[in-house]
Amino acid sequence: MQVRVLSPPQKFGGVRRIGKAHAWRAWTLKRGLWVRVPPPPQNMPKEKKKVEIKFKDPKYQQTLVFKVVPIDFLEVVEHQRKPSNYHINHLISSIDRVGFITPLIVSEKNGKYVILDGQHRFLAAQKLELKELPVIVVPQKLANLMMNFNIEKELNIREKSFVALNIYRQYFKENPKILETDPVLTDSIEEVYYVTLGIGYEKEEKLRGGILESILKKCDSFLEKPLEEALKEREKRAERVIKANSLISEIAEILKETERWHPFIYQQILSFANPYKRKRELIDFEEMFDQLEENLEKAKENPEIIFKEE
Repeated sequence: MQVRVLSPPQKFGGVRRIGKAHAWRAWTLKRGLWVRVPPPPQNMPKEKKKVEIKFKDPKYQQTLVFKVVPIDFLEVVEHQRKPSNYHINHLISSIDRVGFITPLIVSEKNGKYVILDGQHRFLAAQKLELKELPVIVVPQKLANLMMNFNIEKELNIREKSFVALNIYRQYFKENPKILETDPVLTDSIEEVYYVTLGIGYEKEEKLRGGILESILKKCDSFLEKPLEEALKEREKRAERVIKANSLISEIAEILKETERWHPFIYQQILSFANPYKRKRELIDFEEMFDQLEENLEKAKENPEIIFKEE
């Protein structure tokens, strides 16, 4: 292509408009002569600006960051509960009508964004094949606290136990020397006996945590031990919880052969075996379960004794 030689502009390089048509004129110095440079494409796409807005929460003035991030950079927290297909489909209809206007709450970790609140919105967005989503990034120190609070739906005891156990193990992985009574841990876990139950659920899927909670509330509190020791203690406690659960099930199976069985028989068995029904103060864990197991063994030998309280 021939390059037309033009009279040089006043400065090295540059752009100016000439005539009514405002024709493009650009020059560069080449071998001592000013030569015209071909104009750039008229429809060149502009580089997309990254959206990032910092602001403070109105309660504690903590720094939060609003962003729009690629959906592929988002991931669901590993101990999130099983999603509801009904809820996802409902959100798909809602997003179709009004758009995706509620940001996800996330924490940033290893170049990814872990979803703390908004799992169902995220899954609905995936089905709608959205490419980017609005998020609010919270400080890492708040991530564990937020995992303990789910504002979309109340968790059942199994879900609470798995959440507590995973938070507990995360702290253990980061610092096994930290005391179980450290405020950073006690503030992150709703009840520490959920950790014991979580270990129990891992080993026994049919664990009746709902009824055993009444026992654990009275005897399973935070330990004045580093996590590397406390976790071993919780594993031992979980074994005793599983044993008590097994005895209750055995007694219920025996009673199924009689006409006295009813849907609340498990609660009645535990009520009979509970050695400290009316005691409100905290009880030693080993003392509680020694007597509980002793009473359950008696009921196993003679199931009719559980009805004597009626």
